[in-house]
Amino acid sequence: MTKILNVIPNDDYTLTIELDNFHKIIYDMKPRLQAVRFCKLADIKRFKDVSIENGNAIVWDSLCQITIDEVFSIVER
Repeated sequence: MTKILNVIPNDDYTLTIELDNFHKIIYDMKPRLQAVRFCKLADIKRFKDVSIENGNAIVWDSLCQITIDEVFSIVER
């Protein structure tokens, strides 16, 4: 299973996600900021306070998280 090695929050509300298979994904969070689940991330300081949990989830403290499976399902659309 692919793991997340690094996540870089960008000023334009995208995430650069680096994977252990040497791929990089640019994940655009702007459309998701309108959802209740992610609306608190509209504050750029909160958005940039991101980390990786166990190589399979991107988390923002106790606010919310996105799993690697969610990232792949969005990218595949």
